[in-house]
Amino acid sequence: MGQYLLGIDNGSTVSKAALFDLHGKEIAVAGCKADTVYPHPGWTERDMELLWQGTACAIREVLAKAGARPEEIAGIGSTGHGNGIYLLDRRGQPLRNGIQSMDSRAAGILDEWNQRGLHAQVFPFTIQSFWPAQPNALLAWLKQNEPQNYERIGAILMVKDYIKYRLTGEISGDFTDTSATSLMDVRGQCYSRQLMELYGLAEVYDALPPLRHSSEIAGRVTLTAAQETGLAAGTPVVGGLFDVDASAIGAGAIHPNQACLVMGSWSINEVITEDPIVDPSLFMTTLFAEPGLFLTIEGSSTSATNLEWFVNQCCGDERLEAKRRGISVYEVCNEEVASLPPGSSTIIFHPFLFGSNVQPTARAGFYGVAGWHTRAHLLRALYEGVVFGHLSHIEKLRAAGARINTARLAGGGSRSTVWSQMFADTIQIPMEITDGNELGARGAALSAGIGAGIYRDYAEAVQQAVSVIRVHEPVSGHTPLYLARYAEYQRLVDVMQAPWEALNRLG
Repeated sequence: MGQYLLGIDNGSTVSKAALFDLHGKEIAVAGCKADTVYPHPGWTERDMELLWQGTACAIREVLAKAGARPEEIAGIGSTGHGNGIYLLDRRGQPLRNGIQSMDSRAAGILDEWNQRGLHAQVFPFTIQSFWPAQPNALLAWLKQNEPQNYERIGAILMVKDYIKYRLTGEISGDFTDTSATSLMDVRGQCYSRQLMELYGLAEVYDALPPLRHSSEIAGRVTLTAAQETGLAAGTPVVGGLFDVDASAIGAGAIHPNQACLVMGSWSINEVITEDPIVDPSLFMTTLFAEPGLFLTIEGSSTSATNLEWFVNQCCGDERLEAKRRGISVYEVCNEEVASLPPGSSTIIFHPFLFGSNVQPTARAGFYGVAGWHTRAHLLRALYEGVVFGHLSHIEKLRAAGARINTARLAGGGSRSTVWSQMFADTIQIPMEITDGNELGARGAALSAGIGAGIYRDYAEAVQQAVSVIRVHEPVSGHTPLYLARYAEYQRLVDVMQAPWEALNRLG
């Protein structure tokens, strides 16, 4: 039996490879920047060959960093950003650049579909909202705008499925990723010709890949891939999984009524259920990696990247202080926020720098700033605003019937004790923080461990490989203070609807 598990995580900006021991300890991580190209406004694409080369480079580098022999790797799992589309032609070659999940070229397609009531017809199959970067809309766009490419489609893949194909030579998807694409009958857990006909995509039905479970062996590393990556030929590669599933598993969230909140580029708020939650107002309900369970997700690009922007633009003094003390600038920010007690500031922040969940034209803003406020007050308002953005999603989940008994908090922001406590106080459930940094890659690696026979199931994998390092219990005295500010946050959202639209027209 091997000593290590390899998790591959292809996000929107970086291709990562992380090596773990069988107890979930991170041995080494390597990453290669995945360059995005912008052929037209609103288009975000990647050269698929360069994407593979970057992933192969990350794998070679992580093996070198760890000093691990290729034959010591028991299994390989992969994850990556959901949606977008990565197409192969009928010869198994990349058909065109891959399209990423931030792409908006198909927005007009969705306008047409909504005008003729298509969402109501497909929702009983998909249980999710339309989104411009989903494969259904992108395929329809290609049919209209690139018919020569559309006619040559041989396989419709997600990003992690393309990497899996390059590793094994086998074409396959997995249930979790595919159930988020609006190409699948989620409750039936299968493809549907009727669904594809409703989209006008019946001719590419046969290009949908066969589906594997996340921990099911989908192929083995080929000799060619072994030469390119440094891996051992024959190493098993499992079906892999949607990045939100991978993050939940990497954080140890695997049980019904357990939530995982991820603070990263996106505010991801997901809860595991035994039965699907069916509500058209929610973002999506998908299949969870553990067969028989579902995952309901609410999300928007309103989380910790707001802090990254603020630090880069406005925190020169904090960066100098961090350099002087030899610590992270974010630790200095945490200290400044912690220096002000809950309820000590009247400033409200909307975390809409990179989009919102309230209106397409919404923008970020600080409200109620006075001359006596300091940068610490602005930082506290920003931290609170990000929490309120997550809370707005949690409220929608609860209103739709989700029960949340416990929650795991993940992402870069979870390293902040003051921020983690804000989440517990505001959402009013304990926030559990687990060990490890590369949780998505760890979730993929644990799936590989099941496929390789190291763990019986996800319960055993999490028991052996994930540890809770902190628990933040809600402080009852803080909750009313935060909820009063959240009410003002929401009132400002309502008030700003027309001004946001007017400002958008000016810009």
